[in-house]
Amino acid sequence: MTFIAHLSDPHLDGSPQRLHRLHAVLAQVADLPQVDVVLVSGDIADHGEAAEYEQFFDTLPGDVPVLTVPGNHDLTAPFLAALDNKGRLASLNTTVDVPGLRLIGLDSHIDENDEGELGDAALEHAREQLASAQGPVVLALHHPPVAVGHEVMDRFGLTNAEDLADLVHTHENVIGILTGHVHSALATTYAGVPLLGAPGIVSTMRLGSKTDPIADPEAMPGLAIHTIRGSTTSTVFHYLSPSAL
Repeated sequence: MTFIAHLSDPHLDGSPQRLHRLHAVLAQVADLPQVDVVLVSGDIADHGEAAEYEQFFDTLPGDVPVLTVPGNHDLTAPFLAALDNKGRLASLNTTVDVPGLRLIGLDSHIDENDEGELGDAALEHAREQLASAQGPVVLALHHPPVAVGHEVMDRFGLTNAEDLADLVHTHENVIGILTGHVHSALATTYAGVPLLGAPGIVSTMRLGSKTDPIADPEAMPGLAIHTIRGSTTSTVFHYLSPSAL
C-alpha cells in the first residue's frame, strides 16, 4: 500500500496565524503511522513573495518526500528561486517515485491569473513520465478540470481540461488525479478515474455561490489521506479539532 498525505492552499502571507494552521496540519501528518509522500497542491504563498516561500519550505518535514505544485496565487520566479535555495529541484513540473506508485506533479498556474492551464512543458513532462512509469501513476495539479457548483470558483478552473483527459485516455496506468484550489474536499471522477481534491488549510469555501466572503478563515483546516492499493484509491478527508489549533 502507498499512503499520500495531501495538503492544499496554505496561502502563507508571513502572518503567524496562517503559519500556525500549516504547522497544525503537518503535526497531524507526523502522527500518521505511515506516510510515503506529502503532496501540497498549490497556493503555497498568498502573494508569491520570497519570504512566504522561505517560510513554507522551512516548515516542511525532512523525513518524507514532498511534491509541491504551484497554484494561481504562486509566482514562477520566486517559487523556483526558493526551491533552488533549499536544495530542491527547481522545476514547476516534478515527479516522485515511491513504492508501488509514481506521483507526477503538473504546473497548471499562470502568473497573476486565477484560471489554470496545462502548458506545453507540463504536458510534455506528463507524457515522458507516464511513458517511463513501471506501475500505476497519479497526476497532481492545482486546478480541478471539473465544475464544482460554485458561481465564483467555477470561473477559474482548468481551461484546457480536454488535454488532461487525453493524458488519462491514452495512458492506462493513470489511476487518479489530485487537485486543490477550491478550498473544499472534492470527490468525483474525470476521464474515468477518481478525481480527489484536498480541503483548504487557510480557509474553507462556504456553501452557496453568493456568500460574501466566499471563504471562511475560521473553519478548521483539513487534509486528505489517500491509501492506494494497486489501482484502487481510498480517501479519508480529515479536519482538525479546535484543540489542535
